[in-house]
Amino acid sequence: MRIVAWMICVLVCCSAAGAATTVIVDNSDTAYTSYTGSWTTATASSDKYGANYQYATYGSPSASFEWRPNLPFAGVWQVAVWYPAGSNRSNNAPYTIEHAGGTSVVRVNQQINGGMWNILGLYEFEAGTAGSVTLSDDANPTLVMADAVRFVSADGPAEFRGVWADAFSIGFKSTSQIDDLLRRAAEGGYNAIIAEVLAYQDKTGGGHGAYWHSSILPWAAEVTSGFDPLAVLCEKAHARGMEVHAWLVTYRVSTSWPPSGNSTVAAHPEWIMVEQADMGGGVDKIDGKYTLDPGSPEVQNYLVSIVQELVTNYPIDGINWDYIRYVQHDAGYPSNAGYELSSLARFRNLTGYVGTPPPTGETSWDDFRRRTIDELVRRVRAEIASIPNPRQPLRHTADLISFGGAPASFTSSSAYNLYQNWRSWMEMGWLDAGIPMNYKRDHDGSEYNMYRSWVTAAVTNWRYDRHMFCGQGNYLNTKANSVAQLNYVYATGADGSVNYSYDATADENMDGTPEQDWTWYSYVESGVFSEPAVTPAMDWRDPAYAVEGSVWGVVTDRLTGLPLEDATVTLNGSAGSAYTDGNGYYVITMAPATAGGTPYNLTVSKTDYPNTVVPVTISAGQITRQDVALGSIPGDFNRDGVVDLGDYPIFSVCLTVSGPGNPLSSSHMCLDGSSSNGFRTDLDADMDIDLADAALFWELFGGP
Repeated sequence: MRIVAWMICVLVCCSAAGAATTVIVDNSDTAYTSYTGSWTTATASSDKYGANYQYATYGSPSASFEWRPNLPFAGVWQVAVWYPAGSNRSNNAPYTIEHAGGTSVVRVNQQINGGMWNILGLYEFEAGTAGSVTLSDDANPTLVMADAVRFVSADGPAEFRGVWADAFSIGFKSTSQIDDLLRRAAEGGYNAIIAEVLAYQDKTGGGHGAYWHSSILPWAAEVTSGFDPLAVLCEKAHARGMEVHAWLVTYRVSTSWPPSGNSTVAAHPEWIMVEQADMGGGVDKIDGKYTLDPGSPEVQNYLVSIVQELVTNYPIDGINWDYIRYVQHDAGYPSNAGYELSSLARFRNLTGYVGTPPPTGETSWDDFRRRTIDELVRRVRAEIASIPNPRQPLRHTADLISFGGAPASFTSSSAYNLYQNWRSWMEMGWLDAGIPMNYKRDHDGSEYNMYRSWVTAAVTNWRYDRHMFCGQGNYLNTKANSVAQLNYVYATGADGSVNYSYDATADENMDGTPEQDWTWYSYVESGVFSEPAVTPAMDWRDPAYAVEGSVWGVVTDRLTGLPLEDATVTLNGSAGSAYTDGNGYYVITMAPATAGGTPYNLTVSKTDYPNTVVPVTISAGQITRQDVALGSIPGDFNRDGVVDLGDYPIFSVCLTVSGPGNPLSSSHMCLDGSSSNGFRTDLDADMDIDLADAALFWELFGGP
């Protein structure tokens, strides 16, 4: 066994500033290897590691070869294997990794990529000899090759190293594509895959439909009852220690109407928004696509249901939003002018605006359209954290507009002008990480500066207390320029990066034509990701480290049960506040809290309703659900939740000031139930308090 500092091959453990520790166990290291069954020692292959290698004939699970290192310290280690390749090797040789978190199996195609380190993934190991890697001959023909295994400590800075794999290219549409994707990503030093599992919500055309077994959306053409791309990707990526994030294009439905296979949206044409000139004329396209109205509470519930399905049924590591914005200023108008839950109808109801605001120039309309996007972002932040999932805490991320150069003020940015107020999303903690789509050509002098201005602004000005993973367009650049951009990202102090894209890796000719240059993965490993890294922990989601928590819920009318929009919810007056959306939801994040729980008073107020105060306990790193009903219980004059003797003194006082033929004004304290110091003692609503009200009071007595 060899313990070496990174890239220094010596037989003893030595130190190097900033270097990772590497432990290599060759097949000939008999003190750290063992085997069962029949294995043959050979030296013929030129791409072997060390002096020799061993092989076994496939088909008999009784033959196995084990490498058991003596690791100098506990931690996360990257595991890689070396073997001589050949056409008669197994194409699915099974390596079983025994680590501190359990057992993972990674199958490797030994017919290719011989004479190099093939990364299996990142795993946590205890110090000493508790961990191991075992190769079995329970594989396809003809031979399985046992050579060397390498363990490299991932004890450097944690970094998110992601790659976007889109739905319109190869990547995750078959098991073999997934194997190739993960092998290349591992070779490049990546630790996260962001897979576009929903690009369009219909099934017409390549890349359309859900790339998982959805009960809400039509399946993509490649999805079958026997093949679930997202499930396979999660299983295989997690076996390699990589994260998987479900990438969703937010509001885009289809390019034809009705959307094929999507009976839900087809039944609700009123959910589609149009340009102002097309308002009320039925469905039409925005930027060539049928697009959902972000402000419709029904649309928001529909999109949340998709997230709920993914988080409930799949061991994903996060939700990643794309196009979570308006694509043009002339958008947000209803296809059905009579739809009472459209963005425009809500805007009119909330502001009192008369008529139809223009696409630009009306500040209140612009602010409301920003609000409609905010509502989905903040609610999904709460929904994700509230659903049991074995991979919790899941990351909530969004792909952020970063057109041109970064402005001095965010309100002057292209994002803000297209109603994507992502600076606020970061500041409020609604996103765990922002991913600016900073796609610029480094060989263009102006774009060179634009790229760096956005990296600096995003990381230093608008990251706040969350993560910033800077997006980079390797499809626009030479490999050398992409590496230069990534190095700038990490030198600036970003928490990670995401490359666009897996399939279009470079533009070596700088002619505007992206290339599928698979050498990118070995190139970026040598130029940026030469040492393995774990993804950064979200301390704000970990009770052991967090100093804040969240609370969310629904505010409803007590009598009708219907949600109340635009109620104000506050914590102790200053610890946080929020308004309710069209579905009655509020979300308050970043409330100071301890792991043992911090008590608060949650005050909910709305015009025409008495203020309601509810005690709530918020725990650090956790989210608490607290629903609130507004409105008095008939007969509950002291608002303690029951009708009892505590209410009788109030009723008796009001009974003495009124009576038959002595009506009171609606503002009188005995009739004004919306006032904080008023009471609705007129139980039969005839504007006086008399014996008829007394009879009703005693009927209510003793219950809510």
